[in-house]
Amino acid sequence: MSEIPPEEIKQAFALFDPQNTGRIEPQAFHQILNILGDEELKATIRIPTHPLTLEEFTALVSRYDSDESKDPEEPYRRAFRSINRDGSGHVSAQELKVALDSFLGPNVLSEAKVDEVINEGDVSGEGRITVEEFLKIIHKSEQKHRGEHVL
Repeated sequence: MSEIPPEEIKQAFALFDPQNTGRIEPQAFHQILNILGDEELKATIRIPTHPLTLEEFTALVSRYDSDESKDPEEPYRRAFRSINRDGSGHVSAQELKVALDSFLGPNVLSEAKVDEVINEGDVSGEGRITVEEFLKIIHKSEQKHRGEHVL
């Protein structure tokens, strides 16, 4: 069993805690598991009944960490596949908006903001993003969250 670096756990915690409250609500935790689409993980992990602190989240994640996933981007790839409901290999602004609304709550991000995210990542100019473009958006977001300067 491998150990997840503390910085990666903090980044994952931040994904579950988009409002920066310092805790993860059980419903948000459940929604992320659904977005990831990992049925095996959902079957083995027990959803907490109370908000989790970073320390509790770290203990929970460490308990389920394994060497099986050698690709640190695999959870993001699974998330992309779950957002890309039609299986086209591209995520449209509408698909992303539906996914974000289910995770963050309705209308937390405006359609204009979602369009901005799509346009930022859309190298081809087609108005939709591929999994590789999605990964670049995620990495850029993680860098911003860590306080790094991002162009």
